Amino acid sequence: MVSFQYAFRDEFLEKSSQLDKLKKDKIKNTKEFILWAETKIEELHQWLKSYDFENNQDEIEFFKEIKPGIISKLIFEKEVLRIETNAPSGKIQIRKFYETELRKIYGYSQNNNKFYQYYRSGSEVFDIMYFTRASKKDTLETECIQINFDPRLSTFYDYKLAKIIAFDELVKYLEGQIKALKSKSRHRDSHYKSKLHWSGTKVDLVELIYALHCQKVINHGNIEIKEIASELSRMLNIDINDNLYRTFTDIKNRKNPNSKFMQSLADNFQKMLIEENSL
Repeated sequence: MVSFQYAFRDEFLEKSSQLDKLKKDKIKNTKEFILWAETKIEELHQWLKSYDFENNQDEIEFFKEIKPGIISKLIFEKEVLRIETNAPSGKIQIRKFYETELRKIYGYSQNNNKFYQYYRSGSEVFDIMYFTRASKKDTLETECIQINFDPRLSTFYDYKLAKIIAFDELVKYLEGQIKALKSKSRHRDSHYKSKLHWSGTKVDLVELIYALHCQKVINHGNIEIKEIASELSRMLNIDINDNLYRTFTDIKNRKNPNSKFMQSLADNFQKMLIEENSL
């Protein structure tokens, strides 16, 4: 029966590898893998309920290497499914969403810093405590999810290790997605050429950018000044990013009126309305 765990692992990893090679219908294929994986893991659990390892070393190998390697694949795919089905539309918004997910992962590692350090260091000192079922666990170091764990199926720390492995892969996935978005943006910028040209001064445009941001008329105000400046610079064929904040400081330090361009816009628009109404 010892060969069961190795045959099971090989089958599971092969199925996961096949999923990685599929490019189309990623969400659909991920759902199918999760359903298959959960059924397969139930087979592993049934085997574990009646199997006794010959010694601690065999049990440690299973709960430190084999089982976390399997469960991590399921955790990873579930996280990918959750992320992709909740991702917003728009390149800037989705990139921020991915970056937020990365910060969550880093937060998990900080909250489990002691065990992270143990795993990363390659230490084996506490393997019997962490990766055998018979050992007494320190409940102060564990998560509440342990309450629902069947002690025949897990040491609990094998699940923590599976999450670490899964999150390592998730970091690579998210960083890859962010890199791809940035690459597409650069590719778009290199081929896009607007026919519009800003014929006012750079200072005038900075006034306009800050006014639009202050009025919250772009993305309901949920956008950085720098992003508005980048988009308008590209659209109007003028580069103001490097001097954006310095120019705004100069505007603030003007003697009255501070907003010469915005006042001019309002005056000229009002003048046009009066002229149109007089016709």
